[in-house]
Amino acid sequence: MPVARSNCLLAGFAISSLLAGFASGGSAAKQDAVWKRYYNAEAKYCVSYPARWYKADAFDGSGLYVMAGAKKHSRATGEIDLGIIDSPAITSQAHTTSIQLTDDFESHLAVLKKFERADRVEVLDQHATQVAGSPALFTKDRYYDPQDRSTWLEEVLFFQRDRELYRLELECKADQIARFEPVFSQFVSSLEFDCRNRQ
Repeated sequence: MPVARSNCLLAGFAISSLLAGFASGGSAAKQDAVWKRYYNAEAKYCVSYPARWYKADAFDGSGLYVMAGAKKHSRATGEIDLGIIDSPAITSQAHTTSIQLTDDFESHLAVLKKFERADRVEVLDQHATQVAGSPALFTKDRYYDPQDRSTWLEEVLFFQRDRELYRLELECKADQIARFEPVFSQFVSSLEFDCRNRQ
């Protein structure tokens, strides 16, 4: 299974740009063209999200959750969340950091299978990258939800900053990836730390 071999494979990947990985994703759809700025006073970061999307606080105030459907008020077919998650302290050594981030992803998969009705989980990609200047682990997986009888895709980024572990996640129906992947790319690239409230 790819996750079981991830520690060995991860060492072979070079740090690359997240945006380069999304370069072929295209631009945001028309309904996602207008964006708002979000400022988190607790974690001291800013990030932008599509103005028409529903927004709520998450991660006990350290993050946010945004979602959208095919139309403004329709059932969600895609969602993005960002926040600080609980994890043991990560050391400053790059190799140890990579292993820790991989362990966090394996924990994420376990939670996904237990609580999100995920069946037939398949890891499609996993590589090292950077987010906001920090080493990060990018993963992409696909799973089947037997309750709504549809296939979903997840793109997840784990990264450390100031001894805090952050998770950035896109989850969407597989047939909607062409819409949501460019939004996720723009969301990630807009992330800034130590910023002022510029909503």
